[in-house]
Amino acid sequence: MINYLDKEDIVYINKRTVAEHGGNFMPPNNFLHEENLDYLLKAVQAEMVGEPLYPKITDKAAFVLLQHYL
Repeated sequence: MINYLDKEDIVYINKRTVAEHGGNFMPPNNFLHEENLDYLLKAVQAEMVGEPLYPKITDKAAFVLLQHYL
């Protein structure tokens, strides 16, 4: 079973990255459009007829990157 990052993990990583490397963290979660992250978190875990829609980590990464550029 794959352990996915959840929204709280991503917020924590983002907050620590800003603290370490600089930048501006806007409380509470530093999101401009939080619904986009919600969509991606659900989409990479999607299944169709009981099988993962994106079975490999490279498939999941490609999907996320594609969403960024569309």
